Amino acid sequence: MTLILTLTGCEVGWDRLLKYPLRGCLQDGEGMEYSRVGPWSEAKLRILKEYAKPYSTILKNQYGFSHAYIDAFAGAGWHVSRRTDEFVPGSPLNALLVEPPFDDYYFVDVNPRKVAALRELAGKRSDVHIYEGDSNRIVHNVIFPQVSYATRRRALCFLDPYGLHLDWRVIARAAGMRTIEIFLNLPTLDMNRSVLWTDPARAPDISKLA
Repeated sequence: MTLILTLTGCEVGWDRLLKYPLRGCLQDGEGMEYSRVGPWSEAKLRILKEYAKPYSTILKNQYGFSHAYIDAFAGAGWHVSRRTDEFVPGSPLNALLVEPPFDDYYFVDVNPRKVAALRELAGKRSDVHIYEGDSNRIVHNVIFPQVSYATRRRALCFLDPYGLHLDWRVIARAAGMRTIEIFLNLPTLDMNRSVLWTDPARAPDISKLA
């Protein structure tokens, strides 16, 4: 398993974007609150997008293999830039625009409205699989078994938890499968604010993360 860490706008070809059925997903008439992201998050999305393209290119050229993109905390597919107050594509949309495309896409989110926005974004595409519920359980028990070593499937998995919501057993499971590359965003601000600053005794032994 390859583990890519980030501690934290994307340029999109809009002619390509229009190929997909958005059907008003930019509207917030349903009460949708899109996440507002800062420059660090936009940079994170750009890094992931730039990594996903060569990853997909390499796997596409491997005879007999298929490859998937997994987004465990997918969100609504769009964010709002704090710098410009404009919409910027989120990780699910960026993944859908990667060329050559992944063979399958798995998006998970616990928020029903965000899941509904993802379904609008995906339209009737049969290669997009969307789940609502606890990301740790769904990724570990439902999605990972579909990219097993025996099935000759590989996956790029983006883990960008909203806070301290990621179960480390998900990472341990991926490491043991030998089929998954993880792009992990460590929520250092939440770690400091929620644990280290308020109750240092609750912080786990860092040696266990090595």
